[in-house]
Amino acid sequence: MRIGFIGFGEAASAMAAGLAEEGVRGILAFDVMRSPQMEARAAAAGVELVDSLADLALRSDLILSMVTAAVAERVARDAAPHLRPGAIYADLNSCSPQVKAEIGRLLAEQAPDACYASVAVMSAVPPLRHRVPMVADGPGAEPLRAALAPYGVRIDVISGPLGAAATLKMCRSAILKGMEALFLEALLAAQRAGIADQVLASLDASFPDRPLGQLGAYLVERHGLHAERRAHEMQEAADTLASLGVEPRVARGAAERLKWSAARLAHASSAGTAGAAAGADKPSYLDVLRRVDEG
Repeated sequence: MRIGFIGFGEAASAMAAGLAEEGVRGILAFDVMRSPQMEARAAAAGVELVDSLADLALRSDLILSMVTAAVAERVARDAAPHLRPGAIYADLNSCSPQVKAEIGRLLAEQAPDACYASVAVMSAVPPLRHRVPMVADGPGAEPLRAALAPYGVRIDVISGPLGAAATLKMCRSAILKGMEALFLEALLAAQRAGIADQVLASLDASFPDRPLGQLGAYLVERHGLHAERRAHEMQEAADTLASLGVEPRVARGAAERLKWSAARLAHASSAGTAGAAAGADKPSYLDVLRRVDEG
């Protein structure tokens, strides 16, 4: 079995490295944003970077699409004419259930001999790599699980319409990223008052068995690393709630707050401010708050 990754960013490269350590050989990857850093990551994991999406599709038995929600459907459409008979095409992007279902429909029409799995990744990939928990639905879900289980990959298969796993993830995201937006907003005010640490400590004191302060700091730190992507995912979550007949008042507001912060972080980084440079690789929550303020 040959595995091909479409997209070879942080998450895909971490997953590929984990699979390689489990003994998977001949892994392929294609990324339109190919760079020397990406080539170094690929070489370290024994991954071959190919020159085209068509080449990857023609040579892969199992394809893991790990791009962005914004381009996931277009990538699937471009890959479809080149998929091998019997190939498994798994979309691991944080898309809405509607987009996941649309990808399934277009693959059924344009690559009827391939097998589609709609996959929701339920945690951050880099710490857990290939062992990150995932949920999958669609005709390719069980074949995907069976193909990757020998290598320690954790996939729960659920029944329901195409996109059921994405619905699960989006409802979960509405909670977690809503908390992220709330912590970000409240801690910005606390940081301006010079009491951010005290606010987090007071949360832990109020809930000694549930360290909310640690959770809040973690969410803000993750936001600093992936602000734009997380804002987009929160908007997808809000759209999913709306599609289910729930007016997403809180989720929509959280999406707007995360978009606002992402724009300020991007501006701070482009301006090269001291706050943007501090802790750039792994910022503390206070680094992130300062950068948002300076943006």
